[in-house]
Amino acid sequence: MISKYIDKIKVGRSLQSDEAEQCLNIILEKDVADGQIAELLIALSEKGESADEILGFSRALLAKSRSVSLPSNAIDSCGTGGSGLNRFNVSTTAAFVLSAGGVPVVKHGNKGSKRPNGSFDLLEKLGCEFDFEDDRLARIFAKTNVCFLFARAYHPVMKKVVTARQMADRRTIFNLSAPLCNPANPQYQILGTIDVAMGRQLAEVLRQLRRKRFLIVIGDPGIDEISISGPTHIFERAGNVTREYKITPSDFGITEQNYDTIPGGDSDENAEIFLSLLQNRTPEPILDLVCLNAGAAFYCFGRTDSIKDGFDLSKSLFARGLVQDKFLEYKRLSNGID
Repeated sequence: MISKYIDKIKVGRSLQSDEAEQCLNIILEKDVADGQIAELLIALSEKGESADEILGFSRALLAKSRSVSLPSNAIDSCGTGGSGLNRFNVSTTAAFVLSAGGVPVVKHGNKGSKRPNGSFDLLEKLGCEFDFEDDRLARIFAKTNVCFLFARAYHPVMKKVVTARQMADRRTIFNLSAPLCNPANPQYQILGTIDVAMGRQLAEVLRQLRRKRFLIVIGDPGIDEISISGPTHIFERAGNVTREYKITPSDFGITEQNYDTIPGGDSDENAEIFLSLLQNRTPEPILDLVCLNAGAAFYCFGRTDSIKDGFDLSKSLFARGLVQDKFLEYKRLSNGID
């Protein structure tokens, strides 16, 4: 049923966005063999996914997602993964920084696919509940200014492609489209990826998805977040203009760190780092990394006039204990303790 799409891709031609959307709808609605789905995913990966293909897959996934009633005047921050490096859950930690600073956050994410190192692995390890009925989710968000949407709960149709993704055994188009499919449709987004060419494609997709403002970030040495180990390439969209530029750690008074020396790993290690951050007893580099990424989100939302101002604001929120207060408030409410 999807042979015509596979044949087109295998000769190096990209699908138009409506073709890609139709292709995924067939996969999600019909009885398509896992092997054929895997063949499609591999063909797309080997050709290189186009903006139209990512857009079509994103629209199909969004149309079939479980709806949620939350304000769209909020920000999401996530990455496409794929670096293969040990890492700390920067964007999950930054969510509490942002909410402590008055910015509403609706973070969409998942557990790790191969290791327990995803956003929701960390939340689970920290003792936070997150899989709520919509009315409870809305109440927690109204009180805390932050909530987390567990992708597996909001995109149940993705069960149809689990086996095919395992058979493909590589990063696929779903790694690129899923971070764009927050069912709350937040109008602000920080999206990390590991390749500048793909960053350019994703910027076009977010433009067509009509985000009000976004930053696509690609950090050295190929990480899907702003880096303190070298330059970060940024695509910024504000109004009707997309601009492209680089920032470096020295722009913020940060001493460059070898990425291998920055702590991070599975949920056990990351939970320890997270709690030490809240108590202001973590090594400076990890605090700089979190505050720089949170600072970019403050800037993206318009809370500050620059990433530097956002960085400084983030540092002050940690120093005053407000990030810890916000996390403890969220943990208490998530566990039903009012």
